[in-house]
Order: sequence, then C-alpha cells, then structure tokens
Amino acid sequence: MKIGILVDSSTGLEPSKLTNTNIEVIPLHIIINSENDILDVKEQREKNKIYEQIQNGVNVTTSQASPGELIVKYEEMLMKYDHIIHLPIPSNLSGMAQTAVMVSKDEEFLGKVTVVNHFLAANLLGRLVFQLNEMTKNENLTIEQYLEKIDDWSKKSVIYLIPSDLKKLAKGGRAQSLLLSVLKLLKQKIAIQWGEKPKKVAMGRTIASIIDKLLDNINTNFSKEIKLIFVHTEIISNKFLTQIKEKLELIKIDYDDEIIPTPFPCHSGLDTIGFLIYEKSLQNKND
Repeated sequence: MKIGILVDSSTGLEPSKLTNTNIEVIPLHIIINSENDILDVKEQREKNKIYEQIQNGVNVTTSQASPGELIVKYEEMLMKYDHIIHLPIPSNLSGMAQTAVMVSKDEEFLGKVTVVNHFLAANLLGRLVFQLNEMTKNENLTIEQYLEKIDDWSKKSVIYLIPSDLKKLAKGGRAQSLLLSVLKLLKQKIAIQWGEKPKKVAMGRTIASIIDKLLDNINTNFSKEIKLIFVHTEIISNKFLTQIKEKLELIKIDYDDEIIPTPFPCHSGLDTIGFLIYEKSLQNKND
C-alpha cells in the first residue's frame, strides 16, 4: 500500500524541500488585521512582511485551512497514494484536527484517510514526519505500524515553550485557564510544557531567568542521550541567541538551532522560544 503523509505549515516544513518524498503540506492561513487573508507560505509571508507587521502592533493571527481546501488536498493526494496519514496541528492549538476528522468521514474518503490525534508540534513533528516518510518505502507496512511509531515519539519527547507575549497567547484561547492565572501575577513570564493539558514548569520575571531554571531541570531530569531542538524567530537578537547557545553548550546538550514556524510567534510573540526534546533512541541510525 502506497502511503502519503500530510501535515500543515505549523511544522515549518517547506514544500520546496520535500521533493522526492511522500510528504505534503497544506498551508494554514495568516489573518492580518482581521481582513487580509494570506496563505502561510514563504512567498506570502515575505511579501506581506509578517514579522514587521507584528512588531508594529498590527493584529496578526492564524486560521485553519477550510474544509473545501482539505477536500481538494485529499483528492489530489489520493490520485497518487492508496492511503493518507494526516497529522494536523494539535487540537489544543487549532480546530484543524476536528475539521480533518469531519472531512475524512465523507464517503469518498472512508477507509482512505487516517487522521491522527496527537500533541506533537512544530519542528518536533517535522522530525517525526521524515521518519514516517522512510517507512513509506516499505509498502508492506500497516497503518497500525505507523501509529505505533507516532505513539513512540509522543511518549519519548517533550515540548517546552517560553512565550514572550502571554496576553496575546491567552487572547487566542491557547492554554487560556493556565495563562489567565499567571497574568494576575505582575510581570511574570512562564515556561509551558505543551501537551494534551499544557502546564507551567517554570516562572520568573525575565525570560533569561526562566531559561536558567528550565535548562537546570532538563540537565537534571533527562538522560544525556537526548536531542534538543532550540527554536526561535529569525529576528531574535544576536546577543540573546548567543547567551542561550552558551548555556546549552555549558551543560553539554546535543542541540540543533532552528527557526520556529510562523504560526507560533503570531500567537505568542516575536521573542518566543522553544526547547523541543526527544530521546536519541528515536533517531534513525544515519540521523
């Protein structure tokens, strides 16, 4: 059975870099000032200077792909693949997962689309997707084997997010009850462990102090056999970037430095950073 893997632009994966893979990306939408609707693709983001607009106080949010767009995407993919495994942006970040489940129940897609309920996100989901793509080379594998791989990644990984704009994040409904309780505390910043039920794992008056607490926690409670993905926007200050890298190198954590997908700073602020961690045992031998 020939399998196609579908994700959305919240993974940060660019279609131009997915040539000769079974991975496809459906773009989310970026909404500027509640009226200008563009696709979350590199050309449109650059043309509309998204980060510059956020810096200037313009209200920039995101929206899911429409049911109609998803139907078209499923139809296109089923012309090439026997079955689609769809990993939408998690349900606690968007209604995309609910839309995907609804569309997958249409008669023409029954038994041909598997929508996965998961809580992986951003660049971490991107890493998993490339492993799923490797699995597609063996057409004898079952859907259950793909789901086992996804479940393994879910159990052996963790996402820490340090939002720079808590009010913006709470306004968008993400982890609202958690954030509203924190906002009552004057000038507090927090680190959130993202999952089915997001929870606060560190709090302080500056992002720098939170990073220190979080990295101490990681260094103490995680095996050295982990991989960390440090994510941030392109416009993070070089001084701040250098400080974080020095801290990571000091505690001798194996890490990659990557750009955070645009939907996240749209909802949590331009200085948002994340530490995405997974066990090295999840990696392919040649990774």
